[in-house]
Amino acid sequence: MGEPCHKRRSYYRNRDRHNSRKRQQYRVKAGHEPVVLAIAPPAVASAELHLYRTRVDAPLHAIGAELRKGDLVVAKIEPVHAQDLSAAQVKEFLREVLKTFSEQAGESLNKFDVQQERSPGLCPIQPCLLHDGNSTL
Repeated sequence: MGEPCHKRRSYYRNRDRHNSRKRQQYRVKAGHEPVVLAIAPPAVASAELHLYRTRVDAPLHAIGAELRKGDLVVAKIEPVHAQDLSAAQVKEFLREVLKTFSEQAGESLNKFDVQQERSPGLCPIQPCLLHDGNSTL
């Protein structure tokens, strides 16, 4: 009974893939091979956030960030401990980071494009309770 709807949903979900495959088959039959062109994308500034914590719902251990243009790291905010910061203080810190990165890049950055979760064991800050062995994390 639910079979026709399932087939339609599958068709609509995958129609781009099916249509591109059909276009490719028509080109091969007609003898037209596509010309492959390599165009480098423009170097766009992007902000990358590094969160040091054990789980997504765990408290933050540290926060760091990087500003990238393409594959090049243009600016970097070294990780800072965030254990004693409230949620409002963390948000304000992240706003300041984006504002600083926007000034550095010369364009407006409204959000972090990439958010990486890292283990607190990788925390590069010295001295750190985790590295001293006094932490219960």
